[in-house]
Amino acid sequence: MLAVYIALMICTMAPVVAMQAGADMSVLVWLVFGLVIVKAVLLVDHFMEMKHAPWGWRMAAQGWAVVVVSVLAGIHLTG
Repeated sequence: MLAVYIALMICTMAPVVAMQAGADMSVLVWLVFGLVIVKAVLLVDHFMEMKHAPWGWRMAAQGWAVVVVSVLAGIHLTG
């Protein structure tokens, strides 16, 4: 469980560290995209007790993050 907390902290602070290091906005968008998906998987599996659920239920519960972040990335790219 400690590893999950550490992974969530790293996923939360990585974009801030990258921004402070001078990363370009396009790099930050894709970094946040990947980290939101990782956080969604960790949160659903460990905190919603989905790690024992069937594969289909897990994918459905985690799918919202991919859809939301993809829509936001699409809006960013077109705007």
